[in-house]
Amino acid sequence: MSWQADPAPQEHFQLGVWWWRDGDDVVLWHGITGRHVRLHHQSLSMLLAQPDAPRLTGLRQRLDRHYLLAGSPRPPWPDLIPTRSRLVLTLPDEASLWLPVPGFRGPGGHGYRTFRLGPRAHKIWTCINDSRTIAQIADRAGLTLLDVQALCAALTGPELQALQLRDTPPRSRDPGLERLVDLPRPANSRPEHLHGPTGETTLTWYHLHEITDGQTHFDDRETTVAHALAPPHPALRNRPYGAALGEALRRAGALTDHTPVVEVGCGTGELARDLRAAGPTGPYVRVDLSPELLRTQARTASTTHGVLADGLALPFADRSVPLLLSNEVIADMSSVPVDPSEPAEGAPTEALALAERLGLTLPDVPHLVNVGAWRFIQEIARVLAPGGQAWISEFGTLDGLPAEATQLDHPEVAIQFSQLAQVAHACGLLARIAPLAETLGADLTAQHLARSSWHAVRALARSRDHHLQARAYTPATLAEALPFKVEGLRWVPLADEGPGPLITRFYALWMERPAD
Repeated sequence: MSWQADPAPQEHFQLGVWWWRDGDDVVLWHGITGRHVRLHHQSLSMLLAQPDAPRLTGLRQRLDRHYLLAGSPRPPWPDLIPTRSRLVLTLPDEASLWLPVPGFRGPGGHGYRTFRLGPRAHKIWTCINDSRTIAQIADRAGLTLLDVQALCAALTGPELQALQLRDTPPRSRDPGLERLVDLPRPANSRPEHLHGPTGETTLTWYHLHEITDGQTHFDDRETTVAHALAPPHPALRNRPYGAALGEALRRAGALTDHTPVVEVGCGTGELARDLRAAGPTGPYVRVDLSPELLRTQARTASTTHGVLADGLALPFADRSVPLLLSNEVIADMSSVPVDPSEPAEGAPTEALALAERLGLTLPDVPHLVNVGAWRFIQEIARVLAPGGQAWISEFGTLDGLPAEATQLDHPEVAIQFSQLAQVAHACGLLARIAPLAETLGADLTAQHLARSSWHAVRALARSRDHHLQARAYTPATLAEALPFKVEGLRWVPLADEGPGPLITRFYALWMERPAD
């Protein structure tokens, strides 16, 4: 997208209409109302060449409704309704707005800026409620129509996109108010050492050397569902994630008060701490590849024991572990690109050979293979005691092909869970798959902070040197976490995107070694 907007030709469009090219599309923007229409460039070309063609009647009507065409009626300014973008926050104690900046977007989201409101503008802004007209706002604020129109004109352009002027009040979840017309979000760059010579993901170095602050790592670099829901949350009946998982393990007969537990890849240790706090008193061993995370876990879960080791080479005897857990770890394990149409070498050759040994049928298209997760299942099968159980969770699909996530600073690959269950069966384990939300008994209608509001309030906190943890905030918990007041935050169901990953994308694989 080019942000060099050009005036639209006045023989076809009203004065004050701008346009710019975005790939194959053209965006037409009304500079006063802040409303826009996106259409394919060929549709625009046909409209300019044949403005009265009958087949373009629908398009003309659509543009007419947005007051864009030269023959459109003039917008009825006093009767239009100023409508706030759902991405804008208000700082009531400072008489200012906190706005995302269109055209300034990195892998971590938008840049943000402060927009100061003078006394008149602040009075007008507080009167805007998405239902009052310009005339009603002017009357309520004791100001003139020109005062209101001046603020609207400052906030409706494509460089801010903070207001739209509409004929009718918006719907409660109007998508046009929940996003910017903006550049696509770029992917994070990938250092060469995070992939092997044939494209396989390889994160051993990353975990050993690049995780340098365990306390903030899951706030700033890779938030997990478990991290977002680590504090007690209404979605989990006011329990922390670890306690909810512990209850699920008890219901499944996998955990008793004295069951020894091995957890592989333990994050900050909050899951271990909260699972133990829910009752189990048996030995709890944490296995992690990151020295920094092991140190953080030791502070968080002081009654557990940490071991520096690779999950693919667990330091336990065969058939010795009664319960093994691994939460949101296996996407970090190596995935290998396989193209059946090309001769394989290196990692792809090993992946194909392993698939053959496990009796797996791979699709006849280029795709990623979760080889590291397969090998982890083999290792679990080696150490799991007769009658013992294992539980692992991760983001992925039941049958879809694995795909690499691009928003992180390191490659994680979604898991194909039906294939993982086949690996478990091939290793002699009983296996079943369940949605993570179902396992935890999560209430997907419980409210948490919307993703867009999280990005905005986190950027605001950073601008003030305040570290804000990545949690599934409720209004009460966010008020406790912020040292300043913010208005305009959005709250959405847990089934919608919030500070952490979308829980409905996650599954759990339950495995059990039959008793001898």
